[in-house]
Amino acid sequence: MKKLILFCLVFLLSGCVEKEIIDDINIEVGVGYDLAEDRKDKYRGTILFQEFQPDKSVINRTFSGSGKLRQDLLLEVTKQSSEPVVTGGLKVAVFGPEISRDGIYDLIDSFQRDASIGARVFAATSEGKAEDLMKGEYGTRGNSTYIYNLIQHNIEHRDIPKTNLHILANDYYQEGKDPSLPRLKKIADDKVEIVGISLFSKDKEVDILPVKDMFFFKLLVDKYSEGNFDVELKKGNIAAVKSIRSKHKIKMTDNHASITINIEGIIREYTGDELASEVVGAVQKNLEKEIEKECLRLVKQFQELGIDPIGLGQMKKSNHRNFDYKKWEDDYKTLGFDVKCNVKIEETGVIE
Repeated sequence: MKKLILFCLVFLLSGCVEKEIIDDINIEVGVGYDLAEDRKDKYRGTILFQEFQPDKSVINRTFSGSGKLRQDLLLEVTKQSSEPVVTGGLKVAVFGPEISRDGIYDLIDSFQRDASIGARVFAATSEGKAEDLMKGEYGTRGNSTYIYNLIQHNIEHRDIPKTNLHILANDYYQEGKDPSLPRLKKIADDKVEIVGISLFSKDKEVDILPVKDMFFFKLLVDKYSEGNFDVELKKGNIAAVKSIRSKHKIKMTDNHASITINIEGIIREYTGDELASEVVGAVQKNLEKEIEKECLRLVKQFQELGIDPIGLGQMKKSNHRNFDYKKWEDDYKTLGFDVKCNVKIEETGVIE
């Protein structure tokens, strides 16, 4: 009898669930935020939808609106859409330059409160208006997939540290670490490229790392599983070190931070005549010196800006029970640094 009652209850409850057919709804797959030109509203948002065609092609559609809150934007877009708007498919969120400098806390908070938005959403900043970035025509699989795959590829194989919405929120809310986001630029109607890393103090962008510094930045804040770097040698020769794997260790004392970076790699290309053992040794030595110099320059630059994207404060906090963050902020200003790099060339490839 009990089983029969339970079965009836389940049957009745299932009839209360609102059904949504994918062809009859607009799924938000990307969104760009800019500061609104009208001071009555704070944000201007551009929401990206993808319409799948029978031949498997994708049509990108965007709707824009303004409001004081993210929900205001969704309501504005709903008025323009002939189908219900659903947020559960969001892949990328892009913040325009003005809003990045003004502060993105409200938007981070709204994402965290929306249970339909997953933690794996990629967030990024844009060099121009986020609205313009959303309105391109990138690839054959839709704009959101193109931008998502662009960031994912550069995390796995190039110089962007691991990032997503969960990491962004975690870096913002915890004491002792500041967020960073990849910076995008629309360079053509059909192409976007990564042009640097936006550095934040809490939720406000305070500096932008250029592309040339991204390799060293990732060595400091993340690890490589497959990286690439070109090393200049004497007589103008260049060695391409590929398949770089890296790890870093940081030891903290009261007034000093020692950073050790260990790298393994393979020389895949060399512009000289012969890749002799002394050349391999020179590659290792030159790469070590370059990394030590550039990484030390970066950590001092962060110190001058009063930001901590490496998370030295968080490391200090994890090792001290009675951590005083206010005291740490003062200590960080006078903290000493040293960077030590150890490079090991495991193979020299088919050119040996």
